[in-house]
Amino acid sequence: MRTTKLNIRAAGALLVFLMATPLSAAALEYCSDLSYFGDYGAMSFDVTTDDDADTAVLEIVAGYAKGFKFEGSWDGESGIGTGAVVMSEDPLVGTIGFDFEIVSAGSSTEIEGTVEMDGSVATFFTGVEGACTSVEAPLEGGYCLKVGDKNISMKILSETPGPGGVRGNLASPTGTIRGFNASRDSATGLILEKRTGAQQFSLEFAAGIVTGSFEYRGRTFDTYGIRNPTTTATGCLGIMIYSGGSGNFYYSTPTIVGHHAYVGTGAGSNHPMATDNYFAKVDLRDMREVWRYELGDAEVRGSAVLDRRGKVYFVKEQGRTVSFDDGAPDGDHLESVLTLVKISNPARRAPELEWEYEITAKGESHHMGHLTPAITSRGHIYVGGDALHAVRHDGTELWSPFSPAGAGDLQIYNAPIIQEATEKLVYFNVNDSGGEYSADGIYAVNLISGKELWSYTPDYTEPSTEYSEDFVAPETYSSPQFNRDRTKIYTALRDRIYCFDLTGNACTSNWEDGCEIPDISGGIRAAPLVDVKGDIYIGTKDNDDSKFYKIDGTCPASPVIWEIDTNADVYTTGVILNTGIVVIGTEPDFDAGILKAYSTTEEAATLEGFFDLDADMTWGSLRMHRGRLIGVANVPTTILGGFMFSIDTRGAGYEPGAENATFRGNNLSTGR
Repeated sequence: MRTTKLNIRAAGALLVFLMATPLSAAALEYCSDLSYFGDYGAMSFDVTTDDDADTAVLEIVAGYAKGFKFEGSWDGESGIGTGAVVMSEDPLVGTIGFDFEIVSAGSSTEIEGTVEMDGSVATFFTGVEGACTSVEAPLEGGYCLKVGDKNISMKILSETPGPGGVRGNLASPTGTIRGFNASRDSATGLILEKRTGAQQFSLEFAAGIVTGSFEYRGRTFDTYGIRNPTTTATGCLGIMIYSGGSGNFYYSTPTIVGHHAYVGTGAGSNHPMATDNYFAKVDLRDMREVWRYELGDAEVRGSAVLDRRGKVYFVKEQGRTVSFDDGAPDGDHLESVLTLVKISNPARRAPELEWEYEITAKGESHHMGHLTPAITSRGHIYVGGDALHAVRHDGTELWSPFSPAGAGDLQIYNAPIIQEATEKLVYFNVNDSGGEYSADGIYAVNLISGKELWSYTPDYTEPSTEYSEDFVAPETYSSPQFNRDRTKIYTALRDRIYCFDLTGNACTSNWEDGCEIPDISGGIRAAPLVDVKGDIYIGTKDNDDSKFYKIDGTCPASPVIWEIDTNADVYTTGVILNTGIVVIGTEPDFDAGILKAYSTTEEAATLEGFFDLDADMTWGSLRMHRGRLIGVANVPTTILGGFMFSIDTRGAGYEPGAENATFRGNNLSTGR
């Protein structure tokens, strides 16, 4: 038996296959070792071959896909030969296999993995024997480390071969800078170790993500961090992150009140189950956790709202399961129960549960979309599900749940908005996938009585082609948005943008029947953004054919001002800034990161810049807070759970006078 340790670099195609195949939000992910952006970084494999038993085991022991283990057959001698291996029913990626070959290369060996795709053989990865070096895995750059509750900036300045060859400095929260010399571990080359002095650490690098431990004067702290993608500020001044376990921030847009953000963890329908989910209050000044409400295997299914006393409301899903269908993870919500949760909001200690209100019973929960409540100034809460629910602050029903007449398979999985000053209405979108889609549309219901005042449902024409993965059925998961003075409502219904006044009339004659985007690429799940001129920004979901559009707010015959490929799904509602840019988040795009900034002033689509956080964004949208961009992202492997980020923008803020510059118009996100 022979054991060979190989580094896996140039692993883009491997990650495409491993991570994208079973995850609908990350289809055909691609990373390259040629550039910082889109590079999952070096990984280290342990390859064990047994010539007698004709078996092979390949396990990723360090790097972004750490923990993946493949087993299968081997045909070779003394470590040289070919094999075929498979990983069965992994909770992240399901069942995957590939062929590989190990060949002699002078005094060492090289490995290549291949797979047959679309009738041709594609290279999965290539690797060279030995530990990673600065050639395969350069570490130079600035980082922000979360060490316990403290942020510590780390800068790696240079590297020379040999022990202690990595030179850098650490800056404490007080600004004290201390230099260090550290070494890569000899086995993988992806772990940076410092074993002497008052400050010691062992940090594992997976692309731009860092995990490990930090020891100071005999005390050991769990540590995680991220490479600083900005050029405007160094270390933690450029970026800070918060993470609290293995759960992901799939649905939760940060709700910001004062200098605190409220977020909760939960995963997508087909994603692995975490058993340490939570809802947290985080101080944005230093990304320190103020308190945490433990949820176990229950998941947060949207964003939170706060009442005027500071009490917190959010939707929890309990009972989602994941099985394997043809080797791929398949989420099941048949046993799920959705509840509206109210918890206290103490200054420090853990919050207490005040009540739970059942939204859907077992067998009624939908697999798609987020559930974000709206709240009036009097504390009445409105939330979707299989109907629209109105709940008093004490957890009792204000009126019986509302469902449109004639609705089929009804879903209200978006964020309602409320107008209590004059009309006293709650506005919400309905997705009706019952077959005829007769109830698809926007509805206005009286806040106090629950009586429908008006609705608009687009006409539906049965297509000549059956719906499929390539020709998807109509859907309405977008959320409505007010304009600045709360006299207009912008929303996406199916594949069109609409503008209504508060009584349900089209804003102008041009808006009758909606604003059609010619040859729109994909469906719309984000909510519209509207700038100071009234122009609209919206993204689509169509995998690598997804686009971002700027639409003329007057809805002329040719409404598209510009469009641009995003190369990845856009679920998020972005932010319009006073620096002449609009920023959106996407699922992974290995050409232009997950955070993209486009010009709002240029006549043609112009990508002004982008950041790659080695993660992805789905339903969680963006915020601005005191010159920093706030959002949530997910790491699709087990190296780190989801995280909330805070990125320096050189003092930028929301565009003054914008009709709607962020999800729900402001950071409080009450919906009113």
